[in-house]
Amino acid sequence: MKIAFATSESLPLVKVGGLGDVVYSLAKKMKNNNISKIMIVLPLYKQVREHPLFKDATFFKDYSLRMAWRNIDYKVYRFEYNTVAFYLIDNPYYFDRDEIYGYNDDLERFAFFQNAFCQVAFSDDFKVDVVHLNDWETGMIPLIYKTQYSRRLNKEVRFLMTIHNPAYQGICDRKDLYDYFNIPESYFDDGTTRFDDKVNYLKTGIVTCDMLTTVSSTHRDELARGEFAHGLENIIALKKSDFVGITNGLDTKHFNPDTDKHIWQNYNIESAIKSKKINKEHLLKELGLENPDLPLFCIVGRLASQKGISYLLKHLDETLRFPLNLVILGKGEADLENQLVFFDGHYKNLKVIIDYSSDLAHKLYASSDFLLMPSFYEPCGISQMVAMRYGTLPLCSNVGGLKDTVISFNHLNEDVANGILFSLNNEDAINKVIFEALDIYSKPRLKNKLIHNAMKANFSWNKAAKEYIRLYRQMLMKNKK
Repeated sequence: MKIAFATSESLPLVKVGGLGDVVYSLAKKMKNNNISKIMIVLPLYKQVREHPLFKDATFFKDYSLRMAWRNIDYKVYRFEYNTVAFYLIDNPYYFDRDEIYGYNDDLERFAFFQNAFCQVAFSDDFKVDVVHLNDWETGMIPLIYKTQYSRRLNKEVRFLMTIHNPAYQGICDRKDLYDYFNIPESYFDDGTTRFDDKVNYLKTGIVTCDMLTTVSSTHRDELARGEFAHGLENIIALKKSDFVGITNGLDTKHFNPDTDKHIWQNYNIESAIKSKKINKEHLLKELGLENPDLPLFCIVGRLASQKGISYLLKHLDETLRFPLNLVILGKGEADLENQLVFFDGHYKNLKVIIDYSSDLAHKLYASSDFLLMPSFYEPCGISQMVAMRYGTLPLCSNVGGLKDTVISFNHLNEDVANGILFSLNNEDAINKVIFEALDIYSKPRLKNKLIHNAMKANFSWNKAAKEYIRLYRQMLMKNKK
């Protein structure tokens, strides 16, 4: 079985959100489960070209494709990392830019990527069996295959699409269907690509894939009920039994406090309490924060309204009056970044770093006592799993994958609890959960028990990988009926 992942991000080369973690970790685990060929196809961004690993890439092949009126030449580079083969679509006009997303021509950029993916993956060099699609940047691929490649190949290709974040859908005009994809407007008129009178990449992927998944069981139910589906609930409902929620795993080798080269003091479940304190002392000194005896709270990730940052800001004055230190690391929406920087200048117990630093993120996980995740919605979430792996207790809103991975402390379940869940329906939710966390911190026996529980949690990709492989095989069996 030959599997091709179509994605806009993948570790170790490029990561903006959790998508980058998921694709690479899943592909690597599948390779270990005896899948004969795994390939990850993604754009060769400027960031990838500058990555130290790119020096190991080799030129693979020249290609040329036609998008309506324009002929576009591009190259493909290949390299292998931890048994996974990466194929990098190189077109400097579209991808040699400082950022990954956020440009006025993103719809055209990722239209080109999808066309190029099809040309590579469906060529005689590969002839893949299953394409694993990820979010709107890949949603048009099944229709491109149907209209331009299916008759040329001697076998059927099956498509599984994973929705990581339905808030981003890829929306363009009717005329762009032909201009970007060489697809006739009849596929707009019959509703295949049309949603709210626009071409919608994500909607197209949902209706044309063979199997639809999302990244946790709870988020699957949320989308089916119309929560957080951003208008697509009726489209998603068409998949019925072909819609499955599979909770993401975690790369437990990469996120391992016992071997992590980023942190000052390595530790395991037996030595965590003492070693986390040492890491905290080093971190506070590095960041210029005082009093290592105070509990350290952190936020690591994208600074966006979805992540509850706007909610946090409303209460930040009150939060910072508690006896605690708070470190926020991430990049995101400019207005949220600016407001956080303003607070940073007025409170000595707050440090805001507008950046994404893997090194500092690992140090934060190893040093902090609590991780804050006040997300309005969270399809799966990775930060809470990383935090638990490092013995940092997650304080999370009760949504999506957070609900699936965190066992909330309720004063009667200290033998199994590993964090706290709360509802953002309560206006004072943030400060109430911080108050509860401070109470836990003041009780060393209880705190140490919850840390032990958190570090025992099993977030291996084994279960998820086996479930995806089962779905791949189930789709391929349809060919034989």
